[in-house]
Amino acid sequence: MNKDIKFWLLICLVAFLMIILSIFAIYKYQIYKANQEAENIIVGDNEELEETDIDNIENSIINEADVIGKLTIPDILLKNAPIKEGTELTILSDAIGHFKSTSIYNGNVGLASHNSGGKGEYFKNLKNIKVGSEIFYETQYGVKRYIVETKNIIDETDFSYLESTEENKITLITCVSGQSSKRLCVQAVENYENMNYGQ
Repeated sequence: MNKDIKFWLLICLVAFLMIILSIFAIYKYQIYKANQEAENIIVGDNEELEETDIDNIENSIINEADVIGKLTIPDILLKNAPIKEGTELTILSDAIGHFKSTSIYNGNVGLASHNSGGKGEYFKNLKNIKVGSEIFYETQYGVKRYIVETKNIIDETDFSYLESTEENKITLITCVSGQSSKRLCVQAVENYENMNYGQ
């Protein structure tokens, strides 16, 4: 191999590495910016909650509107994604779905979404979430902040993570690429610690 070919191969390799590093830096900057924006989220119950019987909150949220809430996860660049009641394909085609068997405000809130296939793939980057990432869940009664505690691959028939809990949790479930019988399950616990914003 002559010197000219080696030289141009080296130039191409360096250019390729620079492009990869640039893409990585831009992606990391987007995550940094998303987390900075999240500092403006006001976390906590609003005044309307105080005027509502706690037993009626679940029905009130579901009956209030087509979109029952919004989900923001800065670390995967998800912002104000709409949530609708149910996990039917028609709902998951344009929103995150809420498992009807789970709580919608207190307790364990179960949500599902696609991660590929076009519209409705709100959990496409969920595989990149890390333990310690923040999740913000907004309803008409305010915003709850959760911290991711577990991230597991589970069987599609495993519904144990959707069981009721005394502790306020949010559980996110999506498919696993290439493994039709498996699901990615992320569970986070409500947390207000180490916050210097929102309250």
